[in-house]
Amino acid sequence: MKNYLFVLPSLSKGGAERVVSILANSLVEKGKKVTIIIHFDTKDKYYTDKKVKVVCLSNLNEEEYRKKINMFYLVKLLFDLRKNIKKEDPDYIIPFLWTTCIRTHIALLLTKYNKNVFHTVRNNPNVFPKNSFLKWYRNFLIKKSKITFVQNLSQKQYFNNASNIFVIPNPVSDDIFKIERKENDYVKIIGVGRLEKQKNFEMLIRAFSKVKTDKTKLVIYGEGTQKKYLEHLISELELNDNVILYGRCESQEVMYSDAKIFILSSNFEGMPNTLLEAMSVGIPCISTNCETGPKDIIINNKNGFLIPVNNVEELATKLNYLINDKKLRDKLGKSARTYIEDNYNSSKITSDFVTICESEANQ
Repeated sequence: MKNYLFVLPSLSKGGAERVVSILANSLVEKGKKVTIIIHFDTKDKYYTDKKVKVVCLSNLNEEEYRKKINMFYLVKLLFDLRKNIKKEDPDYIIPFLWTTCIRTHIALLLTKYNKNVFHTVRNNPNVFPKNSFLKWYRNFLIKKSKITFVQNLSQKQYFNNASNIFVIPNPVSDDIFKIERKENDYVKIIGVGRLEKQKNFEMLIRAFSKVKTDKTKLVIYGEGTQKKYLEHLISELELNDNVILYGRCESQEVMYSDAKIFILSSNFEGMPNTLLEAMSVGIPCISTNCETGPKDIIINNKNGFLIPVNNVEELATKLNYLINDKKLRDKLGKSARTYIEDNYNSSKITSDFVTICESEANQ
């Protein structure tokens, strides 16, 4: 039985964390042994099968961890990470997020396990990390790694299509396909993500202001540092009756079941899980054609719309099409769901992941 070990900060609500939980659950279904090592614990985390072993290095919650972390404590974490990896004796070690890749490499220096580490790229590699030294370190690790997993072809091209780079898209949980669509008497438009500049919800709100009617509502799910700014913008544009900043939502059913249109307004992405999820439910989607991610998922005008980054007018135009054309919404939504079912289901993605790990690693 092959032993897979994942390393990441937590199993809380984030894209990388969701992917690890889906892969881990699918791997144990396929008869693999799976361990997940996390840095801190959280109350709300993604579901993992009881066969998946979860090891927390600190037994602290996120707030306690952030307060306590310093150079001394980080060194202790690295030693604990090293000790636990040796104890589990994994065949394959897969750290998620660039900081975790670097920490795992340092923790395993001068051990036999460093050759078993397969690195991952979870965002636009041209943008993250911002620090030039850390970006060099990331590239150094990827160059020496036997296998590095990226999410899409654009990320692979950044590394000049190197032979050790393999594309494994984010899998979609089987549960997302079980969400039943609900009707309401208005057009609910949604955006999902952290309220940060990267997600560019300002663009979405400004575009919505140009097409809103008494029968349209925009609901944005997420928390972040731009919340007050967005609240002020909503008031300035006199949209208080039409736009809701819902906050973080733990229920995919609440977010997606009655949504009629989904918007991804980001300036950049890695591989947006929220777009995959919305398409899985059969929601017609509009996304910015940012450098990596959406263009691998949306075939423009066939299963969704791609628009230029930060183009308020184009987003408003496409929004107007979908608000006023139910047949078009139904057509795009059906095509989107079928495309995700065929290409991003968890069983297919996990099988591809296993094939790469267990064949390429032995060459």
